[in-house]
Amino acid sequence: MRKLAKAVRAAGFRDMVIDYPSTRHTIGALVDGLCDKLPPEGRLHFVGHSLGGILAKKLAKRLGPVRRGRVVQIGAPNFGSELAARAALFSRVMGPALAELHPHEGEDDSALDMGAIGGTAALAAYSLITGIDGENDGKVSLRSAFGNAPEGKKLALPVAHSLMMQDKRVIEAAVDFLKNGHFE
Repeated sequence: MRKLAKAVRAAGFRDMVIDYPSTRHTIGALVDGLCDKLPPEGRLHFVGHSLGGILAKKLAKRLGPVRRGRVVQIGAPNFGSELAARAALFSRVMGPALAELHPHEGEDDSALDMGAIGGTAALAAYSLITGIDGENDGKVSLRSAFGNAPEGKKLALPVAHSLMMQDKRVIEAAVDFLKNGHFE
């Protein structure tokens, strides 16, 4: 996330990269812990990759409307991931948050000014291993990455899940959304 943070900073935003113990806690516990690390005042924007995108929207929802800025999700499993369901056998190693990312219907995000970037770089044959149907980034389907984001606030790019936050196109799109509230 450092490359993305540098671009966000260069665009005039104050950046803050926060690490979190993703393999030790539930999503709710992670959000609780991250809330304590947020600045106590000012408007806050969020950019999060994968689980970080889920945490970003949950953090934004906890803020009052005056403090709530824009949210950019990059490859976030808003409707869960079939791969998470298959990996549930490894939840003791990968943590309780993984179990919460099984396929589901999502949640109401209408209060958020949120943009969603999804990847389409996975080969079709890879779906035999992951169980993910349709366009996807290798871990999250495009449908799930888009979640309930409205038209004009969704962007598909030919990137793979684990590299998307370092991709120049993704970084430029995230910064554009933070500035303008839509993708160019």
